[in-house]
Amino acid sequence: MADALRTRLEEQRFPVPYDEALAAWLKGLNKATELNPEISISLQKLYVYGHPSRTGWLSRLGFNEYVEYLPQRLGLVTGSYEPTDMGLVLSRGLMSPEQRKAFNHPSISNPLVLGREEQVFFFYNLLAADGDFLLPFCQTLLNNFGNGNFNYLDAGSLVPNTIEDMLNRFSASAYTRSDREQLKRLEDARQKILENIEKKDEEKGSGSRREQTTIPRLEWLVDVGIAERVESRRWSLTETGLKLTELTQAYGAEMAKRYPENVMGALLDSRFFGFVSRAYSERPFQSVGSEQFLTFIWPAYKQLTAAAGYALLRPLLLHANILSLLSHKDLFLEYNEATKLLEDVYQSDPTALHYTIDRFNTDYQIRIDRIPETNER
Repeated sequence: MADALRTRLEEQRFPVPYDEALAAWLKGLNKATELNPEISISLQKLYVYGHPSRTGWLSRLGFNEYVEYLPQRLGLVTGSYEPTDMGLVLSRGLMSPEQRKAFNHPSISNPLVLGREEQVFFFYNLLAADGDFLLPFCQTLLNNFGNGNFNYLDAGSLVPNTIEDMLNRFSASAYTRSDREQLKRLEDARQKILENIEKKDEEKGSGSRREQTTIPRLEWLVDVGIAERVESRRWSLTETGLKLTELTQAYGAEMAKRYPENVMGALLDSRFFGFVSRAYSERPFQSVGSEQFLTFIWPAYKQLTAAAGYALLRPLLLHANILSLLSHKDLFLEYNEATKLLEDVYQSDPTALHYTIDRFNTDYQIRIDRIPETNER
C-alpha cells in the first residue's frame, strides 16, 4: 500500500499549465521555462502547493509511516487494515467522488484541503488518539502567543514542558510494565528534544526533517482549522483555535476528578460536540431531545450500515453531528446524552430500535428497526 501511494502521489508526473509562482516554489524551474506551456509535477507537490500551509509533504520513508501507522493510530483501520466503523464514517460519509479521483489525476478538488466536516472528524480522532498531549500543547500555545504569531522553533521550545506536565499527570497511574515503558519513552523523547535545543541542531542544515525534534509538525493545526499560516514559516491561531480554551479548561476540570487515563474519553463524551457547535459554526446549536433522536441520527445511520445492521454509537453520533453542522439544522447531541436517549426512546417504543453493548464493553451498538416518519417520504 505504501508503494502504491508513493507511486501515485510522488513518482508519477503529470503536466499542468505553466504558472510562474508554482515554478518558483518548485525551485527547479526558471523563467526560461515559461516558453514551455506546461510543468511536469507530482500530485503530492501540486496539492501541497495548493494547501494553506504549503508544507507537510511526505518524505521517502514518510509514505510507509503514513500507511502503516497513522490510520491504525487514529482508529480508522484494524490491524489487518480493514476499515473500522470510524473509518467508514470517512470513506462512506465524508469522502466525495472528486476526492477519490484526485489521488489518480490532477484535480481542482485538493484532497489535502479539508472541509469543515473533515476538520471536525479528524480533530475528534486526533483527540481520541493523542489528546492528552495535544490539548495541553494547544493551551500552551494560547498562553504564550494568544493572538500573536509563532514559528516552528517557538512551538518546539514548548514541547518539553508539555511532555513534562503529561509525565507528572500520568506517573501516579503507571501501574503496569507497559505503562512504565510508555512513560520512559516520553521522558527519553523530552530529553532528546532538550538536548537538540541546547545544541541548536536545527541550524546544522542537512539531515532528515523527521529527526529535527526541535521543529515539530504544525500542519495538522492548519488541517483541522486551529491555526493558519500568516507568512513563510510563521503561524497564528484562528478564531476556532482561540476558542480551544473552552476545551482545555474542561480538560483541567475533568483531570481534577478522574483518573488521568479516563479524562480524554470523558471530555469527548460530554463536551466535544457542544464545543464544535460554538467553535466551528457561526451560530450556537441546541441539544437534541428524545423526540428528535431518531430523526437526528437516521441520515448518518443510512450511510454507515445496511438496513438490518448495527452501527457503533460513537462513530454514528460523530457523523450525525457533522451532518447537522453541514445542513444547518442547529442541533447537536453529546454521547452521554445519547446513551440516555437510547433508553428513553426504547422504553417509549420498543419497535423503533434495538441496542446492545459492543464486544469490548466500550460502546453501544444500535439498530434502527423503524424508519423515522419524517424520512419515509
